[in-house]
Amino acid sequence: MKKYIVTVLILGLIIGCGDSTSPSGPQSGSDSAYYPLSVGNQWVYNRSGSTSVAGIPISTISGENITDITGQVSHGEGFLVYVQENDMSDTTETAGQVVVLDSTFTTYMNITDAGIYSYVSLTGSDSVGFVPFPLEVGATWQFSDEPPMTGEILSMSETVIVPGGTFENCLQMRLTWVDATGVTVINVTDFAPNVGRVRNVLTLSYGTMVTTITSVLMSYSVN
Repeated sequence: MKKYIVTVLILGLIIGCGDSTSPSGPQSGSDSAYYPLSVGNQWVYNRSGSTSVAGIPISTISGENITDITGQVSHGEGFLVYVQENDMSDTTETAGQVVVLDSTFTTYMNITDAGIYSYVSLTGSDSVGFVPFPLEVGATWQFSDEPPMTGEILSMSETVIVPGGTFENCLQMRLTWVDATGVTVINVTDFAPNVGRVRNVLTLSYGTMVTTITSVLMSYSVN
């Protein structure tokens, strides 16, 4: 079970998965507003969820995620990327047993006229995350063939109410990942213009086991 929980944690933060190269270029206008990148930006999220087997709850999940943009560095391919530090802590309680899982990792973000890219290292030209511009309702894209990873823009007019505020005209995006072992991950994320990610609902299923984790924005500071 730990394997699948760790997968959920990582997928809840990266924009998507697959192989795309990042061309350098100027930032796009309104599209880039859904993921504001500026040194000093911070987002704090509350996480809650549960795991069930054959419809029977077996565990609960609670935690926190803090995301910070801490600086800019040069990628090995010659373009600047933003350093995004992710600090996550989840507590899982199962039949009286409590497990605390802490995860700290760095991703590198870049926005060009072509879209939003994320990287896990500063070497190599393949990104691990990509959302293409322009952002339009009904737009779909595929990141890789093995495992199949697809994205779709569901809406650009959602109203999302979370502890961090009420946000209108949110972009709602669904990412789907199915691997060869039968694990299916569906990630639905709401992004508010000039704020960033405000809500994320991630569902992971494997056979009769289903894990759902919801992240909601508690507070933010965006330059």
